[in-house]
Amino acid sequence: MKTNPTFQRRDVLRTLSYGAVCAGMCGAGPMRWLLADIHAGETAVYRMSFDEFPQLKNSYGSVRLNVAGIPSASNQIVVTRMPGNQFYAVSAKCTHRGVAVDPFKKGKGLYCRAHGSQFDVDGRVVRGPARSALKSYDTSYDGSGSVSVAFPNLGYSVATSVIQTGAGDRVALSFKTISGMKYTVMVRDKLGGGDAEAVQFATTPDGPLSASRFTGNGKTTTLYLQPVGDAGFIQVVRE
Repeated sequence: MKTNPTFQRRDVLRTLSYGAVCAGMCGAGPMRWLLADIHAGETAVYRMSFDEFPQLKNSYGSVRLNVAGIPSASNQIVVTRMPGNQFYAVSAKCTHRGVAVDPFKKGKGLYCRAHGSQFDVDGRVVRGPARSALKSYDTSYDGSGSVSVAFPNLGYSVATSVIQTGAGDRVALSFKTISGMKYTVMVRDKLGGGDAEAVQFATTPDGPLSASRFTGNGKTTTLYLQPVGDAGFIQVVRE
């Protein structure tokens, strides 16, 4: 196995898209690509515009939603605005049997229709049969038109290398996956923007480049793709 000796490390901004960056050198062959081992931010931040979620423009407004890019076990949340521009975000999954609670209502709180459990706006149990609080998330209000919700402990690192295989030179992307989370690989012409195109990859070093999506199993996996062109930025995206 041959790897490119030039490596760099940089932090990815705390967004819902995490990526490994692979920057080529124009006019050079694929084995001259400069590869970076990327360590993503530990916290994913989801920004909610009040134009998109008008319920949050007024006190006691509340909305239940699914957040893309978050593991399915915790991606449904309830976000509520209280007087004094106080915002609360909690898991929508009732801690009794996992049924989704309704958005917050004044005088009723967060109510589970399945078995009657009630929770306060911050997730504390008001009435059983639920015994434990809903998971809460930090929020940040920008003072005007949006609130952000922070999901901790979602960062991961992507180790990259160029290897020689029986099928030719390939870029290997290794990272720990989250069970049930789907992953795709994109190539962009600019870091952080520009045109993006999904690329097919192999799950073995010499395998066919025929897969377009991979479902995580909680273990470390390696995906293999063909270096194409003189320059580009490779991004691993969680869905």
